Amino acid sequence: MKNDKLNDPFYVKELSERLDFLISVKSAENSLYEFLKQAWPVIEGKTPFIDNWHLRVIAEHLEACYRREIKNLLINVPPRTSKTSLISIAFPAWVWLQNPEERFMYASYAHSLSTEHSLKCRRLIESDWYQNNWMRKYKLAKDQKAKMLFENNKGGCRIATSVGSVATGKGGNIIVVDDGNNARDGESEIKRESTNSWWDQVLSTRLNNPLRDVRIVVQQRLHEKDMSGHIIANDIESEWVKLIIPMEFEEKRKAKTIILPSTKGSIWEDPREKDGELLWPERFSLNIINRLQRELGSYGYAGQYQQRPSPLIGGILQRDWFKKYQSPYLPVFNYIIQSWDTAFSDSPTAAYSTCTTWGVWGEKNEDNLYKVILLSMWRGRVGYPELRDRAKRLAKDYKDTGVNNNVFPAQSRIDCCLIEAKATGDPLIRDLKEAGIPAIGYDPKGDKTSRVQRVAPSIECGLVYLPTEDKNKDKLVPFADEFLETVITFPNSESRDLVDTMTQTLSYLKDSNILRHSSDEIEKETELVYRPRY
Repeated sequence: MKNDKLNDPFYVKELSERLDFLISVKSAENSLYEFLKQAWPVIEGKTPFIDNWHLRVIAEHLEACYRREIKNLLINVPPRTSKTSLISIAFPAWVWLQNPEERFMYASYAHSLSTEHSLKCRRLIESDWYQNNWMRKYKLAKDQKAKMLFENNKGGCRIATSVGSVATGKGGNIIVVDDGNNARDGESEIKRESTNSWWDQVLSTRLNNPLRDVRIVVQQRLHEKDMSGHIIANDIESEWVKLIIPMEFEEKRKAKTIILPSTKGSIWEDPREKDGELLWPERFSLNIINRLQRELGSYGYAGQYQQRPSPLIGGILQRDWFKKYQSPYLPVFNYIIQSWDTAFSDSPTAAYSTCTTWGVWGEKNEDNLYKVILLSMWRGRVGYPELRDRAKRLAKDYKDTGVNNNVFPAQSRIDCCLIEAKATGDPLIRDLKEAGIPAIGYDPKGDKTSRVQRVAPSIECGLVYLPTEDKNKDKLVPFADEFLETVITFPNSESRDLVDTMTQTLSYLKDSNILRHSSDEIEKETELVYRPRY
């Protein structure tokens, strides 16, 4: 009888379809990525599913979170790349197929957004597709109809809240923040600080078991001090796995995370190879990217789509304005100037004290051939006694930074030491003068932004140089590379100390009619006082 059925083409077709169905169900149960593909029509209706490699990658990282192979996961991806459908809607529904006892807490910047995600997740679980395949795994509690909370009969739940809210008495095994910052509030310092404070003081206490449970944050970058930036800045012990996927690939920032099932024993890394290679060309073509850049501007696009809250070429100051000094020999300097931005605290969260040293060389004529090169850089969080000692040492030897990465030997001691004449700078000026060091109290003009704008033409016309490595003249030495990466992020830079030391130096030279070009107006008839080197 069985052999007769196997000869029946209709029976064989039915058997094959049943087998395919069982394989499909098992595949979705075993893989979050496959689950998302099959659940897509339920989640997104008639919107077609467009596949891409990043969906599998994010899904595998979320699976690692469920297995507790990742305890803290930060995901930065561009908007409209299906992150919410995967992370806030499909993920809890899939996890409950593995362990319906898991308790989730989800938060977004707005109550309405959290509610929408919660309802979509519940509708997915209640859908015919989900119930027909996995109704025996667990059941939703019949008395739980709240939009922000639903539970199952195995002890699991999904709680929704919003940034700033206090879910009194509630917690989770897996806490997820999906868009903790509102794009419209990205430039509001008050909003950012409030969000970060909520993350530190409220949500950090909501893990049911801090030794075992999981935190996941996913968003587009909006500002250097948004929630992602806050987490990165305070990740001193590298507890967070950072899955950062820009729209256009940047080799220098290539993401690398952990070993995944698909990587066969290797650390996962962004599979793209060429700078500018698009993340999802089937959805975001080059024409769409160009339109987004025009509409958002360089800052908006760099943050939301490149996950770098400042343009690659720079903001007010552009990367290619700074010239590379590629000669193996330094010129004979007319002046050597040090510039300080001071802060007297050794707290891990305090502002840096910073010193940069600059060499000035050339001949003054109608074309103004004077140029400036960065010779060394020091940054540190120190108390006043250590700061004073460091300043004395750097005045005698500008290489004395504590890091052996300066490309040139010190030619001599400095000619002047610029220190902003403010409360924290006054005692240092006094103590250095008493030690015979030519310290000058400098009073900068305008706010930080106007100071940068004032010196920008001198940089743009090629008067400011950065040193390169001996063996690779196209590559900056480490301290110069760090300096450049910091100053081009202004005004969104978390630490503006390096920018301040540079603008102080260049402004002082402009005031002294040393550093200018033909378009500059002479602001003073004084010259830089030449101080004999001691």
